[in-house]
Amino acid sequence: MVSKFDYDIVVIGCGVAGTSAALAAAEQAQFLNEKLKIAILERSDFDHRGGNSRWTASYMRMKNIYEVADNFVEDMLAFSENYSDRRYIETLAQEAGPTLQWVNQHGVEFDYLPTMFLTSSKPRLLPIGGGRAIIDTLARKAGGLGVDIIYEATAWNITLTEEGAVGGLNIRVKGGSSVELKVGAVILAAGGFQGNQRMMAQYIGRDAHKISPVCEGGYFNKGEAIEMALSIGAKSSGQFDTFHAEPVDPRSKREEAAVMLFPYAILVDQNGKRFLDEGKTTIDEYYEEVARKIYQDLPGQVAYMISDQNLYKIPNYERGLETDKPAIEAESLSELAELLGIPAENLEATVQEFNAAVQDGDFHPLEKDGKKAVGITPEKSNWAIPITTGPFIAYPVACANVFTNGGIATDINGAVFSNDEETIPGLYAAGETAGLYYGKYPGGTSVLRGLVYGKRAGAHAVSYVVEGTKVEA
Repeated sequence: MVSKFDYDIVVIGCGVAGTSAALAAAEQAQFLNEKLKIAILERSDFDHRGGNSRWTASYMRMKNIYEVADNFVEDMLAFSENYSDRRYIETLAQEAGPTLQWVNQHGVEFDYLPTMFLTSSKPRLLPIGGGRAIIDTLARKAGGLGVDIIYEATAWNITLTEEGAVGGLNIRVKGGSSVELKVGAVILAAGGFQGNQRMMAQYIGRDAHKISPVCEGGYFNKGEAIEMALSIGAKSSGQFDTFHAEPVDPRSKREEAAVMLFPYAILVDQNGKRFLDEGKTTIDEYYEEVARKIYQDLPGQVAYMISDQNLYKIPNYERGLETDKPAIEAESLSELAELLGIPAENLEATVQEFNAAVQDGDFHPLEKDGKKAVGITPEKSNWAIPITTGPFIAYPVACANVFTNGGIATDINGAVFSNDEETIPGLYAAGETAGLYYGKYPGGTSVLRGLVYGKRAGAHAVSYVVEGTKVEA
């Protein structure tokens, strides 16, 4: 076909969702023997491309590249209290294996590599090289099929034809000038809005500007893709007033400076008081709840993990400390409290009370061991060991924003719904721009759904452009 557009398909964002969309579109066009002009627009320069995807380890809730974890659909629905779209999740489960096989065929290898979770209730498959390996591989393959990647270009407005279909895209390029492209379809894959303080305040609430993105890629996620779609009547989905949270060391500037050893320690607030059951369940299913509580309930939005030299006897304890900052150490609890700026008498009393509540039993650090601390508030359900052997150690813990939950509603092809439950012709969304999550995040599903729905959106956008009609789910 001879294109009447500057670009037949424009993908906004160069992360896992965007690169999978562009490559799938290029492959589908080649299969149909159609010479389509396809481009990826990326806000950053080449060295910073990919948003969150560039920095993530890309945990995936998979047994292998063929099978999702047991109870995949049921867990995702239960975590959202059944607010998430069942058909969307069922399609994700069905397509996860074939999509990872497709990524693997393009050169990305997967394995069960060590993770920061010393205890885990679900498997976590990883790409070797993390998210960066995915975007570098898929972007290179897409480029080989003629896809243009335009860096330092930000989309800020979608225009519609008289028939209500996508027809144009305004983009701002480096230097500040703006141009309008005639386009046949747009795939929104530009992440969430964790890098936009106004949207964070609008949807998350007071002091949301204090929640840092978990990696520098999050600062590029400004939310324009979501706002552009909403401005032309797109339906929203996902819980806008919350985000996927992670406990990190606020002293560190590195990406994902996670502190995941608190199940073997105690957590105290700025008054030196415990505030939750540190050993409630496996770390992979609990860390988000802990991080969110620190942000929502604690003065100063900070907690302190308190332990002693026994922490270093836990097998592979280093994996649970992604921070590049050392422990804060002191010979006595009172000296440690002084270094942390919390009341020494409170910390000493808290530790003494906790130690007295620890029950006899065998300590098994790599599985729930039922070794409790009882008769105190709150009690501790597992991994309760006395804190007695100095030097005593502490790590500050704050809440980081991995990604925001609110986004755009789509069908199982990634086509964007209007508020009238009709798909908007030529408009697609994938990855974190598409809203899915409510309540508790089901770990290991975000990168996975970015790949699955990026691939589906890319293929269906080609069908839409070629056929000139909407492709129904």
